[in-house]
Amino acid sequence: MKTFGSLSLGSRLKRLSDRLIQDVVEIYQTQGIQLNPTFFPLFNLLHQQGAQAVTEAAEQLGVSHPAISKIARNMLNEGWISKTPDPKDERRQLLTLTPQSDALVEEIAPIWHEIKHYLDQVIAEQQHPLLAALDDFEQRIQQQGFVQPVLANLQHRISESDIEIIGWDASLREHFCQLNLQWLQEFFNGELTDHDERALFTPESYYLAKGGYIWFARCNQEIVGCVALANQGNGLFEISKMGVGPTMQGFGIGRKLLLTALNKAREIQAHGVYLESSTKLSRAIRLYRNLGFREVSHPNGQSIYPRSDIYMTLTL
Repeated sequence: MKTFGSLSLGSRLKRLSDRLIQDVVEIYQTQGIQLNPTFFPLFNLLHQQGAQAVTEAAEQLGVSHPAISKIARNMLNEGWISKTPDPKDERRQLLTLTPQSDALVEEIAPIWHEIKHYLDQVIAEQQHPLLAALDDFEQRIQQQGFVQPVLANLQHRISESDIEIIGWDASLREHFCQLNLQWLQEFFNGELTDHDERALFTPESYYLAKGGYIWFARCNQEIVGCVALANQGNGLFEISKMGVGPTMQGFGIGRKLLLTALNKAREIQAHGVYLESSTKLSRAIRLYRNLGFREVSHPNGQSIYPRSDIYMTLTL
């Protein structure tokens, strides 16, 4: 589930919650305690602060009114709490602990102490303490929201029709260089071989003069991506120097650029197309495989690029 990243956050928190509740149940059972661990927040709130209305308890615990109502009903049925009229307003009912709960508090307090002590110890050993990070995350979600920002972003999501693929223009030389330097810096500490320098700083002689091609992706008049098709002779072409700006990734721009290069290769009846890449670039590798590229042994034994650990070809 880790590979799903933040998309699995809710599921991972639920999984952790289920594990902790299950373990606490087992601890309680070995100590002869029959309290449902899910009752703890309301049970402890009433123990520490006395009688509470459902609305007040929900506000203080930061959970929904229906959730507290459900817990309260179950605790009522098991005899842990009772309802009494509010002396200040008889229309309101207050939740309060029963003598059964008061008796349990003395018995369960040492167990809570040891559970807290152990969890605090685990958290203290973490590089990024869980509770502090969770507090920060909850505060940000509370302030910034979740539903509306996602819906707003969906409304402004770039469609394929917003992306225009254009050919080489000398005025775009700097964009070709910068888009590629970005990923080289991010993933490979700015590694530049002699081949990289010639390709990025003199693309006309490295690609165009040898029968190659360069394309750019443009969105709202901004250059956001690029790719080159290098002529290696004998009808063999290399997909080279594909880059998409970091804020524009995930919109299908790389796919559109790559399809443009492959369509040109088919148009000129290339005998073969290959690329050299790094498995660090997982998003790009997935794209290559989705479009039919397959990994094969390097024909020369090793790449001219120290960063490259995968050689892929496509049958046109």
